[in-house]
Amino acid sequence: MIMKKVFLLGDSIRLDYCDFVKDMLKDEAEVCYSPDNGRFTDYTYVSLPGWKTLAGDPNEVSVVHWNNGHWDCAHWDHAEEPLYTVEEYARRLRRVYDRIRRCFPNARVIFATTTGVCEARVSEMANPRSTAEIAEYNRAAKAVMAELNVPVNDLAAVAARFPDTYFRDGLVHYGEEGSRLLAQAVADRIREML
Repeated sequence: MIMKKVFLLGDSIRLDYCDFVKDMLKDEAEVCYSPDNGRFTDYTYVSLPGWKTLAGDPNEVSVVHWNNGHWDCAHWDHAEEPLYTVEEYARRLRRVYDRIRRCFPNARVIFATTTGVCEARVSEMANPRSTAEIAEYNRAAKAVMAELNVPVNDLAAVAARFPDTYFRDGLVHYGEEGSRLLAQAVADRIREML
């Protein structure tokens, strides 16, 4: 029996859960991903043609689970403006989606929302963003995905229930427990699409 292929795209939150997802789906799908951080939307956009080869034949990929957001809404070096405005982010999501469709023509796409941050420590971030700002970007992403008929995996809602002790670095990234719970939500959503 030939196993279906899944490709995971996304930022460092995805990097923290991808091995767990691979293990959770080991009997159901071959899970592929880049060891590179997907960073912001434009980085994912330009990197996709190289990353798609990690799946072997990209035509065989059944599901792509994708996120971008943390880097896009961050205020780099405490800049007044985020990297991209909400409107710029929404436009870039459409471009990334179009490229995913070209790179993985037979895949169903799932978009995952951006998880929040540890609000008590936002002032310590080198590139700050608040959970309220992230929610605004998530609303825009959900609207874009509704237009594109792309299902959304609301990882922000999953992570909103986590205690601050789940943050590995106390800021943005989750330790093993939080990453494993996100992975379960990702694996469950992918199963629905296989």
